[in-house]
Amino acid sequence: MKSIEMHIHSFSLRFQFKYRSDFDVFAYIALARERGFTGVNISANGPGYRDLGGTTPQHFASVRACLQEHEMACEIDTSDTRLDNLRQMLLVASQVGAERLRVYTKYEASLTEQMDWSVRDLRAIAPEAERLGITIVFENHEDFQGAVIFNILAKVNHPRIKALYDYGNSQMVGEDPMHALRAMQPYIDAVHVKDHVLLNSEGRLWVQGVPMGQGLLPIMEQTEALYAGGLRRFCFENVWGYVARFKSDTLPTSAPFSQIHPHGFLNGALLPEPEALEQEWQAFESGWQWYQGALASQGFVIERRKAVKPPI
Repeated sequence: MKSIEMHIHSFSLRFQFKYRSDFDVFAYIALARERGFTGVNISANGPGYRDLGGTTPQHFASVRACLQEHEMACEIDTSDTRLDNLRQMLLVASQVGAERLRVYTKYEASLTEQMDWSVRDLRAIAPEAERLGITIVFENHEDFQGAVIFNILAKVNHPRIKALYDYGNSQMVGEDPMHALRAMQPYIDAVHVKDHVLLNSEGRLWVQGVPMGQGLLPIMEQTEALYAGGLRRFCFENVWGYVARFKSDTLPTSAPFSQIHPHGFLNGALLPEPEALEQEWQAFESGWQWYQGALASQGFVIERRKAVKPPI
């Protein structure tokens, strides 16, 4: 038996958050518990902290209480390594009770400059993350290959600054997902599990999110390799309706790039609200069912972390 924890990312239900008046962070936490997840990852980017749904200490306390009531662990996301942002988001994470803060670099600069600034930012914020007991996980988003993430984190060299490995984002930069995994593995502390296809629309290559199990990513090979490397917490992310440009000048020949998928270009944000809501929900349900079955077939069991009793 291979025991793991399983989070769900709020991006999985982004249109439910966007279009439904009855779906907020509290409904999301309750749904995650009901569907068998052991924790939630919450996007907290932009005005109002997006899926977190509030900016006040009172709201953060309510979210924390809801998480405790449902016995759910929590991680939150931000998308900018600049120090002012990281300091603020560490405080938000602390108030909510999050254990990790996801981040990636958004500087518009050369690759070398982005690397240098990322190292500078992460080094500078590390003592604050240590003080608060929160781990910052640096994601291979859509710009850096795995070796670049490794080099940045090796230079930072702090136990509170780790890597988040995304199962599919290496496709955008023309890197095989298993190659990225092996490069990043010494620092991987969190993951996003998803599925993609590669498609051609109007003469351009795109990475397209599809329901899990319907794409080209080697999901169970990735999951097994991460578990063998010591990872015990995974995060399911339904990315139906997501599209991103393929940025590389070369197209690898490995399996995730071996076919241009006949799946049509689909940007969920351009669909009418009822269609986006229905198709996203169906993709979430079918993808989660597929992944549970795939995990069970390989001997994985999802279990909640045992509560630690406070000292007498």
